[in-house]
Amino acid sequence: MKQTTTLLFAVSLIISAGMLLGSATPAFAQNPPFMVTSPLNTTVPFNVTLPTTTPGGAAVKTVVIDFVTADCDTTGGIATIGSAQVTVLFSGQNGFYHLGFGPPQSFPTQTEFVISQPTLMFADPGSTVNFGITGGMPTCTVVFSGHLIPK
Repeated sequence: MKQTTTLLFAVSLIISAGMLLGSATPAFAQNPPFMVTSPLNTTVPFNVTLPTTTPGGAAVKTVVIDFVTADCDTTGGIATIGSAQVTVLFSGQNGFYHLGFGPPQSFPTQTEFVISQPTLMFADPGSTVNFGITGGMPTCTVVFSGHLIPK
């Protein structure tokens, strides 16, 4: 009797585990990551285009920008360039987000300004994201990363 109970328990455990693991889709597959990068040292303002399909080819419903990093350079002696303005299009409306730069790093011929910030921005697939600066015209390299919500 004890062997039968143990055997039934083992079989039911295996079946339950198989159903749970076999039917679950990993979160990575449901909302795959993306990354778009501006060209190196591009004069601001500039646009980048967001993806329209997942790496697997599925159509995207919403693009979620979870992180923005920017490295901007200007001529030496500049103390401030304002804030970064990121403009995204979502459901037919522009969203304007301002991101603050950390303290500048001064070098003999240039000054560097950096942003590395978690965000939560929603955007339409295939739309353009505009990156601008509220003061000055530095050159910047910007990376937008996050995840895609498929249709």
